[in-house]
Amino acid sequence: MEISVERNNKFLRKEFQRSLIPVMTAVLGGTINAIIDSAFVTRRLDAKALSAVTYSMPVFLVLCMMGCLFGVGSSILSSKAIGKNDVEEASKYFHSLLFISIVTGLLFTVMGLALSHPIARLLCSDLELISRVEIYTRITLIGAPFYILIYVPNYYLQLDGKGRSLTTMMVVMIITDILLDFVLLYIFDMGLAGASLASVLSVAAACVIGMYPLLFKDGMFGFHRKRFRLYGLKKIVSYGSVSANGTLVGVLRLILLNRIIFRAAGNDGMAVWSVLNALSELSLCILAGIPRTALPLLGIASSGHDNEGLRLIAGHELKMGMRLCTVYAIVLAALNVPLRLFYKIDGSMLLPIVCLGISVIPALCASVLASFYNVTGRPIVANILMTLRTFALPVLSAWIIMLTGAPIFLFLPLGMTLAALFAIIISYMISAASKGSDHELSPVLLLDDYLEKNGMIKGFSIRSTDEEICRASEVITEFCTGHEMEPGKAMKLGLSLEELMTVMVRKSKPRDDDPVDIRVYSSDGVFGLSIMCFGDKYDPFESGDEKDEMNMGVNMIKKMSRDHKYLYTMGMNILSVEF
Repeated sequence: MEISVERNNKFLRKEFQRSLIPVMTAVLGGTINAIIDSAFVTRRLDAKALSAVTYSMPVFLVLCMMGCLFGVGSSILSSKAIGKNDVEEASKYFHSLLFISIVTGLLFTVMGLALSHPIARLLCSDLELISRVEIYTRITLIGAPFYILIYVPNYYLQLDGKGRSLTTMMVVMIITDILLDFVLLYIFDMGLAGASLASVLSVAAACVIGMYPLLFKDGMFGFHRKRFRLYGLKKIVSYGSVSANGTLVGVLRLILLNRIIFRAAGNDGMAVWSVLNALSELSLCILAGIPRTALPLLGIASSGHDNEGLRLIAGHELKMGMRLCTVYAIVLAALNVPLRLFYKIDGSMLLPIVCLGISVIPALCASVLASFYNVTGRPIVANILMTLRTFALPVLSAWIIMLTGAPIFLFLPLGMTLAALFAIIISYMISAASKGSDHELSPVLLLDDYLEKNGMIKGFSIRSTDEEICRASEVITEFCTGHEMEPGKAMKLGLSLEELMTVMVRKSKPRDDDPVDIRVYSSDGVFGLSIMCFGDKYDPFESGDEKDEMNMGVNMIKKMSRDHKYLYTMGMNILSVEF
């Protein structure tokens, strides 16, 4: 008789929710910096100064592109290595990111000192603003090493289970930026140079705060001089290309949309567009924060062929993201008058703000799918979707609406809705093309369920109680006997694993309501087991006393297994064993 157990969403949901606030804070940090600078520039200087900041934004986005290219790529590869419990490989990618960030940042600094004037002329066609754009971009490029290096703690503090340090880093950056903006603009009267310098110095302070716990506190990565070199660049660029592509085409989109909106609505339209740009930065904490929170979880699940876990994570991304997008849209609409007064905009801003609020909902769907495809090994599809969402469809929509004479900001919801529709259509086309093969792909998420369909893998969740652990042991024993393991050996293995799980739960001390996720698989004569639970760090294979009766099962597993690995990451104990 088959014992009924199911995989629930509690474990992954709790880990997702625990990481969400720190990651959203990290994304919001850069966003709030941009808003703070815009607000100080608007209040202290004038509308033309705000336009100069908008024209200079592509330079900042290019630096973000480089940070995303290497940061996302290396963190995905590290999370996949963590999914295989290979800490050394994960550390190599971390050190490679550190090396690349420093070298690339210094190259941009040299470029900023030598080419700031030609760059300003390329970005801005208004002769009155070129000098202001040049000042802002030169200081931004001088601070390039910090703008790129900040992505190291941005991505790796979450992987290292240091969410509080991530939040602290961003709070320091925001407070420092506010104080420096006030001092440099109001006390020293440095104008745009002061606003740009305030951003650079605040990011530098955040880098120091964020790098310290990664390099010098007890954790997974630390600093190893011999690993501080270029490693796996091709793979890093491949996995990071989606985020970098999104930022790159975002720069092109901004340049083209600046011209289209100026042609359609003039200087008044550009002023509104500058405000919308600042407000849209807030939406990044959702559009980028939700996929970034899920990224390490997806990487771990993907490397373990955990399709059920991948589906649970994607579903939670969409549910949580939709709620946040709805709140964002409602709050923007409610604050349209105060925002208009604060930014000194003539005329109503209700329609542009409503258009922006509506657009984030379909944008989230496209963003989640693009990130999901990237982590699960479909970077080409992810890059296509990212290009459509970030560049092609918004620009095309704006151009069409400009020609029709309709309100120009209607392009925001139109472009994002088309992007979500294209994402669904493309996924169904790829799924349909795989029909009839042994490895058919599921619609939308494009997952290969071959192992699940053939009963070669089983995932389930239990509570951290003795009764539930006993039931898990029975499920594992039944799975083994169903895959040609001798009944006596399967029983012995099941009992040993029961003692192992009991010791692991008792020593790591998770809360009573904390779930434990278990996966078993059988492939090519190899039986494998993976256990994930919250609580204190505890490696049963290293911490147990061989003479302790509680560790008899642990010692038995050591002798029976051909390989076993332990890892503590993101507040989780992860143990994998192969027989």
